[in-house]
Amino acid sequence: MAENREDLIYSLARSMGMGDAQKTKYSVSNYNSETGTLVCNGHIISRNNIDRAKSYFSSQYHKLMEKDDEGARQLAMMYEVAVEAIGFMLQTNVKNPDGIVAKDKDKE
Repeated sequence: MAENREDLIYSLARSMGMGDAQKTKYSVSNYNSETGTLVCNGHIISRNNIDRAKSYFSSQYHKLMEKDDEGARQLAMMYEVAVEAIGFMLQTNVKNPDGIVAKDKDKE
């Protein structure tokens, strides 16, 4: 049923001049610095939750870096990337107020 519905939507879009452009799905993610919220994959994430996530990733990073295990250190690097990505998003949004356009993960 879902495929038939989707085909109908694409058919209607083509008939209105959209061509095959409608088949490529994109989701727009952006951070609103005025409200402190992140819109991502259809969810609105509050600044409080963003800060909590950054804090969590940071604490996990520090815990794992203390371990004498190569696997733990590699995992720690993933947490470090998350911390830095959040920080980068919060700092650079002023330069990119329209947000970051990312291809829909289900269509990659």
